[in-house]
Amino acid sequence: MAGIDENRRAAYGGPRAMGHVYQRVKLSAERTVSVRMLVDTGATSSVIPEALARAVGIKRLRRSVPTTLADRRRVKLDAGTAIFRIGAREAPATLLVGDVAEPILGVETLGGLGLTVDPRRRRLTPSRHYAVRLGAFG
Repeated sequence: MAGIDENRRAAYGGPRAMGHVYQRVKLSAERTVSVRMLVDTGATSSVIPEALARAVGIKRLRRSVPTTLADRRRVKLDAGTAIFRIGAREAPATLLVGDVAEPILGVETLGGLGLTVDPRRRRLTPSRHYAVRLGAFG
């Protein structure tokens, strides 16, 4: 892509547009652990490995959940809940426990936190104000 500056190259899918986005997350259940998670906008659910689930004390649902993986395999994974904290934003979210190489932060969790991915800057940014309006109160 000779002749195209870096910003425009990124817009056309050049090297600057590629890469992974990682985020430091405080994950809480019975205990709190700070963990680096891969932000995956192709993943609906957040997924953590078994060792991390044990370290945090994730309580599992009584039955596993059928899930389709990125390679289209169907598997059953344990599910539980945890509180995710990124900066000043905190929200409970469902997560899956599976055989993953690294913890994955999925879009349902990002939505609950009011965050979206800025791929150009490789970071999370607010998608909405974090303040919650309760119609029945106030």
